[in-house]
Amino acid sequence: MNDRFNFPLPFEDPVLIFALVMLIILLAPMFFKKMKIPGLVGLILAGTVVGPGLLGLIERDFTIELLGTVGLLYLMFMAGLSIDLNRFEKLRGKSIGFGTLSFVIPQMAAIYVGTQMLGYSMSTSLLLGSIVGSHTLLAYPIVERLGITKNTGVTMSMGGTLVTDTLSLGVLAVVAGSVGDDLGTGYWIGFGTSVAIFVAAALIILPRLGRWFFRNIQYENNIDFVFMVAVLFTTAFFAELAGLAPIIGAFMAGLLLNRLVPGTGTLMSRIQFVGNALFIPFFLISVGMLVDVRVLGSLEVWVKALTFSGLVFFGKGIAALIVRYLFKFSNEEGFVIYGLTTPQSAATLAVTLVGFELGFFDTTAVNAVVIMILITCLVGPWLVEKYGRAVAVQEEEKPYEASDAPQRILVPLANPETSDALMDIAFMVRDAKFDQPINPLTVARDGADMEAQVARGEKMLSHAVIHAAAAAMPVNPVTRVDFNIAKGIARAVNEMRITNIIIGWNGQTSTKRAVFGSILDQLLKEVDEMVMVSKIEKPVNTFKRILVAIPPFAALENGFSSSMRSIKLMAEQIGGDLEIVATDDRESFVKKRVKNIKPDLDFKCAVIAQWSDLVRWLDTNRTEDDLFILVSAREGSLSWRPGLDRLPRVISQKYPELSFITVYPSESEVSVLHQATGYKGLEMIKPERVTLGLQQNSIDKILEEIIRREKAFENIDFDRITKRLLDNSADYTPEVMPGVMLFEAHTSKVEEQMLFVGISEKEMNVEQTANPVHIILVLLSPKFVKVDDHLQALNAAVKLIRPGNDVEILKNAKNQHEVVKALTAKKPPLAVN
Repeated sequence: MNDRFNFPLPFEDPVLIFALVMLIILLAPMFFKKMKIPGLVGLILAGTVVGPGLLGLIERDFTIELLGTVGLLYLMFMAGLSIDLNRFEKLRGKSIGFGTLSFVIPQMAAIYVGTQMLGYSMSTSLLLGSIVGSHTLLAYPIVERLGITKNTGVTMSMGGTLVTDTLSLGVLAVVAGSVGDDLGTGYWIGFGTSVAIFVAAALIILPRLGRWFFRNIQYENNIDFVFMVAVLFTTAFFAELAGLAPIIGAFMAGLLLNRLVPGTGTLMSRIQFVGNALFIPFFLISVGMLVDVRVLGSLEVWVKALTFSGLVFFGKGIAALIVRYLFKFSNEEGFVIYGLTTPQSAATLAVTLVGFELGFFDTTAVNAVVIMILITCLVGPWLVEKYGRAVAVQEEEKPYEASDAPQRILVPLANPETSDALMDIAFMVRDAKFDQPINPLTVARDGADMEAQVARGEKMLSHAVIHAAAAAMPVNPVTRVDFNIAKGIARAVNEMRITNIIIGWNGQTSTKRAVFGSILDQLLKEVDEMVMVSKIEKPVNTFKRILVAIPPFAALENGFSSSMRSIKLMAEQIGGDLEIVATDDRESFVKKRVKNIKPDLDFKCAVIAQWSDLVRWLDTNRTEDDLFILVSAREGSLSWRPGLDRLPRVISQKYPELSFITVYPSESEVSVLHQATGYKGLEMIKPERVTLGLQQNSIDKILEEIIRREKAFENIDFDRITKRLLDNSADYTPEVMPGVMLFEAHTSKVEEQMLFVGISEKEMNVEQTANPVHIILVLLSPKFVKVDDHLQALNAAVKLIRPGNDVEILKNAKNQHEVVKALTAKKPPLAVN
């Protein structure tokens, strides 16, 4: 009986060992965080306490070493997956320069101190330089909480992590490869060849294999996670065969699969959960078990620990000081950069452990490294916390942009087969800084089978909630009952103050005149908020490029900034290239508008001669790895044309396997361009510029009749003005809504902006339009008016008329004053002279 409770030390019962380790993983971080000590440092210290160096409860045997190795490889794999390659590419020059400085300065100092003061060999000194030259973004959660992750200095520091870790592991590879008796020319040729073959094979095979898997395997449950883990350890094994440390293979696997694993997706959440909850804690505990408490009383350990810490603080401090003055960062930003790059953890532990196993470091050095990790992990986050608050204040004082408006996303669900794809898109366009949940919605049609519909909807919502929980996304499921599905969605939009609607489409239309179908078309009329109509044919993480087609005048729409922000957030998460497609005459304006919208992403711009060339351009330029996004417009907006309504149907029929999203910008936002240009109002609606009773004629004669009454146009050549008006609309139909045309031009014949209105009660058939015409607007601006002001006036002019009733009121007006009154009735920014 007593034998049951007789537990020899170290413990031998595997159940007891595992239970003790899990209790440590649970309790140690909680305990040490209360003492303001990072949780990972707490796990290392807990490993020291239960290990052979102190209490001797657990022996560092084969099982612990195995789990520790698994955790180490998993840690390096996560490091490769977590690096933001888009941010690195955006600040490539600064990141590479800073990362190189941040590694080389501590490395050079370590070589001198190691060889001249510590009596280390050159190989050991190089490894010491790799330890103090790398850094871990331990304080990243702090900058994320403070909302300064987009700060240039923070972004540069994050990009520098890729450089320092790569250089650190590269030095480790060379030093580890030098272990052996035969180190002649033949050895290095063989080593270099095997490494080159491994690297080339990994670069060629892994991205293609990952893309093929996610595109073709109909995975269920956790098979995608199993695939990633299998790739991780297989790549690590082949790295070892090539003569490299396995951690280099794990790191490379993470980097090469990085773009296939969105940072906010379900798969990344699973990878991080398993790593942070199990594998990585095992590694940290195993490192702590290497510490021999008996030598902590040795002066040598503390001398080395302080020396190693001094190398870190000196090297990282000099690097931060150089870039602060070089790139003109503020004093607070300089300290944040310093605090971010000071903590040592992931690569430090990896290099230390490998160096210990290869015989370069003794237990004294390992103990010194652990103390150094503790010191740097305390100092770095403290610096970031203290000075990051000041940086956050500086960021808040920057000019407000409409793209910073709060974001609330609604995802109406109707098809279980597409619900995951729609939720994934919502995860990608969600801006984490607003801390708003995703709102999946089902609408049941009121009627006899309402309860059955509600039950089906709740089942779909349950799946969406599980999918969101797996991605660690906050979610708020919503159910509505209504006689009309579109009105039910619109009611939810109004009640919940929704800003973004992400809805699916199967590519089919109910009639030839429909844009998408009855429900979607009605929804677009019911709501003014941004709508993303999505037809997704492949997993969203497999796209290599996002093509965004922007029609003429679309960049002037009030909701363009928010729409482009969502697209750029998606591109940032997918990690693919972003390419804008615009017409030749609008390219420079569109590029400027897109560039000024957050987040900052590099993008290319493809140019087409005229908008009607878009489908032909897609014929020759699209690939199977593209996600196509069309920035469309609602009827009555400046950029709307009848052809835009036909495009989704044309694209769906012509390219059935192409994934694409049609984006309808919000119409309820204040124009950013209006704010930027300081435009005061048109002040140009005058009764004498209104022409009633237009008759059927050629369009050039109609335009001449509209403008010839202006006194400023006496004795001028009307043909030149009408020709310019017609030339400006040659590549894009001037029909802005059914029954209304808008022409515009710059001319030296006027001294102020002028808006002319021509009205015909009878239908006029004009070759350039799909519908009979009743109203023609003509905007003329002087040559000295800036392009931005001219375009803003154009945007304001088209807003004077809403489809439907406004057209009827204007065409039935009895005199010019009734026309002016109708145009200005609900348009306060426009003044009447």
